[in-house]
Amino acid sequence: MSDLPKYPTDMTKYFSSLKLPSMPEIAALMETHKRNLAALAAANKLVFEGAQAITQRQVEVIRRQVSDVTEAAKVLAAPGDAKERAGRQAELMKQAYEKSVADLKEVEDLLRKSSSEALDLVHHRFIEAMDEVKAAVEHAPPEG
Repeated sequence: MSDLPKYPTDMTKYFSSLKLPSMPEIAALMETHKRNLAALAAANKLVFEGAQAITQRQVEVIRRQVSDVTEAAKVLAAPGDAKERAGRQAELMKQAYEKSVADLKEVEDLLRKSSSEALDLVHHRFIEAMDEVKAAVEHAPPEG
């Protein structure tokens, strides 16, 4: 406390004697911040569009599955002996399983692509932002 000025008029001298770090260019930092926000908005848009694509594809899959079940019921209700019907049922189950696995892989690919694009966008923006901050600090007026 002893190094504090005793009178308010000495405050200017006191603050001018402090060795405060130089301030980087505020305008450059604001532009960096604007670009960061734009990148986050773009990444959110990519994620949202990916979610929409996944939802749309899932609706299409459900419609197809309902149609497949209806068709399978017709096939299984057709006349024939028990052995033949059991063979048809096994084939229909195999086809349903294969379609389900393919559908899951497709949805997984959509999710991976959407997430990857958003993450890449944010990653590249982060690297650029760090370079911009470094440049703004380097172009700040000298200390002292």
